[in-house]
Amino acid sequence: MAAVTGILGNAISGITANQIALRNTSTNVANVNNPDYARREAVFQARSLGGVDITEIRRITNDFLIREGLAANSAYGAAAAISTLHDRLQSVYGDPSANNSLPGKLDAMFADLSELQLDPASPIRRSTAILGIEAMLEEVARVAASLQEFRLDADRQVASRVPAINELLFNIHELNQDIVVGKAQSVDINGLIDRRQQALSELSELVEVRISEQGNGRVDVATPDGTFLVSSTLTELRYSGVAAADPDAIFPRITLHRIDAASGIPNATGIAFEPHLSSGELRGLLNMRDVQLPEFAEELGEFSAKLIDTLNAIHNDNSAVPAPNQLVGRNTGLLATDAHGFSGTTDLSVVDASGATVVSVSVDFTANQYSVNGGAPVAFGGTLNDVVTAIDTGLGANGSASLSGGVLTIDATNAAHGVAFLQDAAAPSDRAGRGFSHFFGLNDLVQAAVPNHYQTGFSVGQAHGFTGGQTMQLKLINSLGQEAIDYTLTIAGASFNDIITQLNDPTTGVGTFATFAMDANGQIAVTPQPGYEDYTLFVPNDQTSRGATGVSLSQLFGLGPGARQNQATGLVVDPDIVADNNRLALAKLDISAVGGLALSIGDDRGALALDAAENQVQQFAAAGSLSGAPLTLSDYSAQLIASAARAAAQAESVAENREGIREEIRSQLGEVSGVNLDEELANLIVYQNAYNASARLIRAAEELLDTLINII
Repeated sequence: MAAVTGILGNAISGITANQIALRNTSTNVANVNNPDYARREAVFQARSLGGVDITEIRRITNDFLIREGLAANSAYGAAAAISTLHDRLQSVYGDPSANNSLPGKLDAMFADLSELQLDPASPIRRSTAILGIEAMLEEVARVAASLQEFRLDADRQVASRVPAINELLFNIHELNQDIVVGKAQSVDINGLIDRRQQALSELSELVEVRISEQGNGRVDVATPDGTFLVSSTLTELRYSGVAAADPDAIFPRITLHRIDAASGIPNATGIAFEPHLSSGELRGLLNMRDVQLPEFAEELGEFSAKLIDTLNAIHNDNSAVPAPNQLVGRNTGLLATDAHGFSGTTDLSVVDASGATVVSVSVDFTANQYSVNGGAPVAFGGTLNDVVTAIDTGLGANGSASLSGGVLTIDATNAAHGVAFLQDAAAPSDRAGRGFSHFFGLNDLVQAAVPNHYQTGFSVGQAHGFTGGQTMQLKLINSLGQEAIDYTLTIAGASFNDIITQLNDPTTGVGTFATFAMDANGQIAVTPQPGYEDYTLFVPNDQTSRGATGVSLSQLFGLGPGARQNQATGLVVDPDIVADNNRLALAKLDISAVGGLALSIGDDRGALALDAAENQVQQFAAAGSLSGAPLTLSDYSAQLIASAARAAAQAESVAENREGIREEIRSQLGEVSGVNLDEELANLIVYQNAYNASARLIRAAEELLDTLINII
């Protein structure tokens, strides 16, 4: 009887074990197309008293490939986010050969300007030329606005990814707890582990993570530098986002907060998360928002600045016919007490309605002398007030000059008369590379929201003109959101050199991180110290004002990222010229005796100069990824488009390569963890046969037992 009982026990254990194995095989087959499922294997073990047991249902996987797969997910997530935004950017820049692209609009503008020389008096040609300039400016503004909109969109995507990350962290933490309990109770936890692995895979595409499995079954999740996201406790990310983006915007930081295990409430104080974020979709979005898109905006700003400066330089050296009654400049931030800083000679005349000279004044800045109608030179002082007084005196009863609030104004007294300027051919007036009328913007063709240059013409020894005690806040922030310094400058001293010395002080200023220096043209350059090349200077708050001009220190010298990027925004053709195309300056003033013809409506020299600007080579400054170089406007616009195209092609290539690596790792992991139907079919036959054999043993034991009973 004992032998029969042993046979029955062995047979029943075989049936039970093979039922479990068959059920496991059925589950494997059902998940053959599930990429998040790891194949299970039934582990058999002989019992000490005979028979067989299933000791565990083991997940078949490869820890190395899992970790490599998570890293590949992160690399692909970052590359895909960057590539997607580059694709959208390409649609904004357009096909370089198309008429509606930036180079196409520029070519069309110069084509319209070239037509002016054929008949400068034609209202239709003038109107067409103005429309061409407006179309060019609108295209620049459209691209500039799109770049900032893309930055805002990237920020919105960052804000939307944070809740998704928090949900995944919570799910992983909850699954960790269930797995720990299940393992302690020796229940099947493989399904929970699959779900956790799926959550880890989704998380890794958003942020790069490292995982470490603990002995109790818990998986700790951390950033590559060891900052824990999930361990025995849980964390959450916080980010508020912004309502609007502009070049000077300092985006809020993403912060990481530890959640109290007892209360479930996150700590109010968190740590900055960006420095710990090395890859993943979130890093790609931040890279586009804070690095690549601002670089493109800088390149566009440099192009726009040179375009505007070129057109305005020509327009200021020419005159409309009839000449405008009043010339009003832009706010330069200059004070009457400033040294005039000009060299060379400029000429201006008041002309009557027929274009005849009423009075002519020649101003020699090098000699500090002026003459009226070719008469004897008269000396004047070295300040701007002296220059304005000299012009005002020279014009006499025929006109006036004034400088107020940084704006220079020249008027003709008689409403039927006009004012026109001319640069001296042999020794043109010059302050920091611009003529007198051009520097003050007296006859600008294009108006802009911010200056198109920051060559102020000041020297370090000149009076800074700001009131002592006024303040300007500076911050140096890198692309990881790390802040090197938050510094407030309090105006002191008398000269620009005093301000620069304050800024460069390594103890009380920012000298440890950056150096400020004024060049020969009066432009202040900011050079990061070694180790801080990745930092950008922001000016969150500037309460300074130069005299009564209202121009702040940061506005005067173009401090902050918006100084260059905003040069591509707020561009319009002078509204007076749009309203009356006769205000287009296409003639050049002739310095002649009183009563002589100074302006002629058929004069096309201004039109020729505008046409020649297309081939004018000028020095472009380094901006974004483009190095400084002598180029024409057309050449630079082509480089600008090519730079964006190269970046887009590179981003696409990187995304494709990283996707290939990710898929290869997934394929290798699938070979290890994936379900093979042929293998499962073979197992099914083995388990079915073993089950049948156990059943036959039971039948044999039953027959043996019947025989024993009959014998008895």
